[in-house]
Amino acid sequence: MDELSAMRKQLPFVVFFIVAAAMSSGIATLTVSDWAALAAGAGLTAAATCLAALVSRPGLARWAIAVPFLDFLAAGALRHGTGESHSIYASIVLLPVLWLAAMEGRRYVLYAAMGATVAIMVPFALGSSIDANPNELFRGLFSTTIFVLGALVVNELARRARRRLHNAHEQAAAATAELSRAAQIQRFLLPKNAAALPGYQTAGACVPSAAVGGDFFDWYPIEGGLGFTLGDVMGKGAGAGMIAATTRAVIRSARSSADPATALALTQDCLATDLSQAGTFATLFHARLNASDGRILFADAGHGLTLVVRAAGTWERLASENFPVGLLPDTHWETSETRLDPGDMIVSFSDGVLDLYDGTLAAVDEIGQLAVSARSAEALVEAVRRRAQGSANPDDVTILAVRREAP
Repeated sequence: MDELSAMRKQLPFVVFFIVAAAMSSGIATLTVSDWAALAAGAGLTAAATCLAALVSRPGLARWAIAVPFLDFLAAGALRHGTGESHSIYASIVLLPVLWLAAMEGRRYVLYAAMGATVAIMVPFALGSSIDANPNELFRGLFSTTIFVLGALVVNELARRARRRLHNAHEQAAAATAELSRAAQIQRFLLPKNAAALPGYQTAGACVPSAAVGGDFFDWYPIEGGLGFTLGDVMGKGAGAGMIAATTRAVIRSARSSADPATALALTQDCLATDLSQAGTFATLFHARLNASDGRILFADAGHGLTLVVRAAGTWERLASENFPVGLLPDTHWETSETRLDPGDMIVSFSDGVLDLYDGTLAAVDEIGQLAVSARSAEALVEAVRRRAQGSANPDDVTILAVRREAP
């Protein structure tokens, strides 16, 4: 069947039958000429309605076409029982005509024409004389012609609507496939394994709010240690994902530079024009770890959501006083320094992690306490991942953790 169930299609016929019956009983000029035919019409209407309810169930839809044909018979009987040419039921024939005409295929126009003809001829089959009332036959045939023309128009409009709907479904499926592919590629760009850095643990997770997100995290080996980054592009979806992927690539291209601020400046040079046209920007935390002594050089582009968690059970936030990348031209970033002693951990996360709590900076305390109690970098990241996957997130959720192992 089409989009609507048989019962929903039958309801207008039932409603107009009841209204017409009420009018026939309440208006003196709308007389009942044949009570038996009227009763037969009412019975056929009831049978058609019961059948519509039955075939609306799964697996029985193929029998629904019988319902409008019962309606044609009912309409013919009701016309005969309420004065034929004077009957208020004459126009009710249009409803099963539209039912059939809206179905897919030109043959249903023929079925509608046959049904309308049956409805017109039923009164004559029930005893009306063509010789006694030839005008009624001509009037019926004229009405049938009008119904058939209407059926042709409805069938064509329905055909065009189906074609547009089919095209829309194909376009939506193609867009979904492209988004799925983009999401897959974005997942491929994230680190799959912990960094091979003796004496250190690395873990990260990114849970986008849509198929493609604007957050990313990354780490890669550098001479004597590890470079790592967390970025958060304003916005969500494919556009933010494209900018995030480009930002990641540009930062990686600066891996030979010992100064993290150089990577941010290079990103600004490469993306400033594009980001200004797109009306967006990216916050970034980029750092370089010297494995031998735990020294970390970092540059923060408006991110400010990075914590250094000490083995003693305290933590400190690395606040940012610099602008995001792409927000203002000619922006410069400063390089700062911190250190990881044995047992310490550095944690950077996107503002989507704050939304897992109360969405304000007060949630930083929650993350700090969670990090203090975590047994490892992986345990911390997994706790945040589970919380993010257990709810519908308004923003991408991303976290990165690097922990220096205790002796």
